[in-house]
Amino acid sequence: MKIVRTFLIFCAIAVTASNAGAFQISPQTSNKNCTDTEYRRQHPEKCPSFLYTAAPILSGATVLGGAIALIGLSGAAGGSDSATEYYQPTLAAPDYVGGDVSSLQLAAVTSAPEYEKNLTQYNDIRLAYSIARGYTGRGTIIAVLDAGLDSWHGAAVTAVAGGAIAPNAIVNSYKIANNLDFVSYREIGDAIGHATDANVYNASWSVPMRANDLRSRNQLSNLTDANFVNQMSAAAARDAIFVWAAGNDSDKQSSALSAIPVVMPEMRGHFINVVAWDSATGALAEYSNACGITANWCITAPGSNIDTGASIANGTSFATPIVSAAVAVIREAFPYMTAPQITNLLFETARDLGTPGVDAVYGHGMLDLERATRPVGAPLVPIDGGAMQPLQTARVSGAIAHNIMDANPKFAYFDKYGRAFDAKLSDVIEIKNPGLGFQRLRATEDIKIAEIGNFEMGLANSDIAIGDGFLQIRDNNLFGFVGTQNDFEIGQLKLTQRARLAFGAPRASQNSMISNLSNIYTASIDVSANIGDWSFGISVPDTIIGGTMNLHLPTGRADNGAIIYNDYAVDMRTRPSIEYSVSYRAFTASFVDNPYGTDEFFIMTRGRIKF
Repeated sequence: MKIVRTFLIFCAIAVTASNAGAFQISPQTSNKNCTDTEYRRQHPEKCPSFLYTAAPILSGATVLGGAIALIGLSGAAGGSDSATEYYQPTLAAPDYVGGDVSSLQLAAVTSAPEYEKNLTQYNDIRLAYSIARGYTGRGTIIAVLDAGLDSWHGAAVTAVAGGAIAPNAIVNSYKIANNLDFVSYREIGDAIGHATDANVYNASWSVPMRANDLRSRNQLSNLTDANFVNQMSAAAARDAIFVWAAGNDSDKQSSALSAIPVVMPEMRGHFINVVAWDSATGALAEYSNACGITANWCITAPGSNIDTGASIANGTSFATPIVSAAVAVIREAFPYMTAPQITNLLFETARDLGTPGVDAVYGHGMLDLERATRPVGAPLVPIDGGAMQPLQTARVSGAIAHNIMDANPKFAYFDKYGRAFDAKLSDVIEIKNPGLGFQRLRATEDIKIAEIGNFEMGLANSDIAIGDGFLQIRDNNLFGFVGTQNDFEIGQLKLTQRARLAFGAPRASQNSMISNLSNIYTASIDVSANIGDWSFGISVPDTIIGGTMNLHLPTGRADNGAIIYNDYAVDMRTRPSIEYSVSYRAFTASFVDNPYGTDEFFIMTRGRIKF
């Protein structure tokens, strides 16, 4: 006998001036004897029924629920306002939380009327950050499976789903109850199947039958309807997400339908169970079921004293559309994310509550839209073929680094979920001076291929094109050169002038975001005066006078997930450094005025060791 498939109930918490009550509704049946009052009383398992038990409680709230039934709407309404504590979200400096959002932006968001209505609850989920970042749920369709807009419950749930969290989401109401009598599960399945354009299905109805009593897919199909089960499976195949109320029975286990992923593995990643948080007490709402065995796909959201615009409501019914709206926010911000990625993201970024880690009361913890809309994990960048590698600071020679940063190219990196985030390229570039002192020491390693009179040709080492990390450059050290040297003597004073033109052919490495490098042309000039053991000099070290670097930088993702790139051509011509030096015999002291990066001062000597 399918007793548990006979009844559907609405479980609610009501806030009134004095008393509150609970009521339950069964699905419509074809038994004509149900029109007889006495028959209905003696056979509640076969007939639609309406139970109301009134009881006065503290502050006029009553937990409703507990019936021999399968499903119930989890929520309630009333007309009194609760006291609201006004405070702003804070920016936590240690981990740079919300670093892209100013306090002025947050103040503007939190002072808006729609936000102030549920300020404490919205601050609990740190909604102000997602709004300040510009996310409003645009592009997402939420299907509310409820009692319809002509009922208080259906209208209230729909209002929360389309409220301040995701005001630009499309919220469609699908009526699965008539005058508080549920339609059959087959028809509920039809409603799910009809809403093929829905990205999110909101089910603010709970199950008195406990989650740990649901054992198999066949059992679920027998207790509900094969069409209901099949339509849920088909919706998951369309990459939709079901957000379900845990129920208002104050039980350690959520209701049975919250355990659907246990018996329908294809629903994992497409299902979120929601328990209700009481912002006033800072704990699980006294009426809310705990996550229980659903902890791995369970999350916590505010469900008490929710201002729906027409009433003040309490229940897991109203925590559920808050999570549905949060899904819409993530879908707008990152439209290329799949349902499993979105649910995993919301779980991973939830703030831990209760026992550390995922627990049987709060599941993954409190929904957190600040964490969910900022990067998670180490930053990544795409390399050849689209594979990701860690983003490491690129050390680039001062002149080239300056020109790249001066071009101010658009750049994006990716987090562990593949989400693109805008960044300043200058923040991940470190200027590295070539180290002129070491170049001077290596000057004796120059290879002169030919020398005719005052002219010379050869090969020389140069560090002018340094680049590593995601701007890695190879074959960058060896340059060919042609030069001239002229000496003039005036008594004991010897004047020397030396000039060189050089060219190199550096290449970008395979894992570099440099797509192409032209040949690099450099020039240098030295002028010195020697008298006795002393020498005084001024020089312009190697300076790039020609060359182009082409950058192929990721700038974001398209809606279909394809990585978008922009190409930039960077002129590598640079301003020269000026070196001032004084030498005495084998010792030289030099000061280098670098236009980019730090200036240099070094003392060096040359010598030979014979063995």
